[in-house]
Amino acid sequence: MALENSAEPILDYLRECLPRYPFQPKLDADFVAELIADFQSIDLLEEIKAFRWYFDNQPASKVKSLRVALRRWISNAKPRR
Repeated sequence: MALENSAEPILDYLRECLPRYPFQPKLDADFVAELIADFQSIDLLEEIKAFRWYFDNQPASKVKSLRVALRRWISNAKPRR
């Protein structure tokens, strides 16, 4: 089952709520579009929130590349039914 993941709330969350995320409008628009296409059965915004809080609101201090770490986190997520 495909979820209705929308790019704008995800981009807003990355830009405004994920501490020290290196937001780049064009790069992140492409990144989020790819996530939406590749993980249609996963609630992406919820997984990004879970990623943030798993690392105690400081994921940038725990991983080298936030985009790679986010993609890996989401690829390991279980689809919601």
